[in-house]
Amino acid sequence: MAIIPEQFMNAVVAIGNNQFDANGNISWIGSGFIVCRKERQNSSLLTYYIVTNKHVIVNLRQFYLRFNSLCGDFIKDYCFCLYDNMGTPLFSAHPNAGTDIIAIQFVPHDLINNMSIWGAFDLEDHTLTLEEMRTTGVEEGSLVYALGFPMNLVDGIKAPICRLGCVSRIKDAFILQKSNPIFLIDAQTFPGNSGGPIISRPEQMSIVGTPTNSHANLIGILSAYLPYKDVLISQQTGEVQMIQTENSGLTIVHPVDRIKEVVEMEWQRNEQIRLSQQPQQFPPLIKSEGATV
Repeated sequence: MAIIPEQFMNAVVAIGNNQFDANGNISWIGSGFIVCRKERQNSSLLTYYIVTNKHVIVNLRQFYLRFNSLCGDFIKDYCFCLYDNMGTPLFSAHPNAGTDIIAIQFVPHDLINNMSIWGAFDLEDHTLTLEEMRTTGVEEGSLVYALGFPMNLVDGIKAPICRLGCVSRIKDAFILQKSNPIFLIDAQTFPGNSGGPIISRPEQMSIVGTPTNSHANLIGILSAYLPYKDVLISQQTGEVQMIQTENSGLTIVHPVDRIKEVVEMEWQRNEQIRLSQQPQQFPPLIKSEGATV
């Protein structure tokens, strides 16, 4: 029995930069995922967005996305531009400096025409906000999945790595209502996981009188693991000789609420372009000629 819907797995993408190795292979640096937004006036119309972390694309002018394919090669790599010819960003970033999220609207025509395999998280039907997590019982101890591509593990077909973890601390996000709420999960995540989705695990049982989350849902975006610092101090001088940083096993997650805010900003950015009657500046999605399997 599948616990994570195939649509969710297909929505996860590997993100690479343009630093190819000696064999022409792309260097995969992070993760992302596709979400869709229903138009307010017509819910049958959808707009699509790539979501990832700010720090994944910093200093990049373009990046690559990998998708599986139903025709020809098993995979297709696409080059995705982040800026137009005038240097104007083709994405929206959350205005809070501590909220590590960007969103990029795109039209999936090339994915469809090339028979690429993809999916999307519906921001209305496949998500839980902080308030919805609280009312459905997603709290400390609830199991979650972290999906992504750690340590450059993108070989052959696109197959996200799934790590099982649990919510470690979330009550402060429920109660404090901070401008930049986060929650922590206990899951071993590594470089390359950044920007990947966090999925709630459906539960069939709960303590009597408490709510049950019975569906898998997108609950947040992975930002980074919390580092643990081990300090070596000289017994003779009392001075610090070395600081060794290790993975604590705790990972920072931004909730879906912040993802929805960035997507709404990106929708408004593109809507202003449309209303100004200028050509729509959707990022071009082009098959990479140098893609290798």
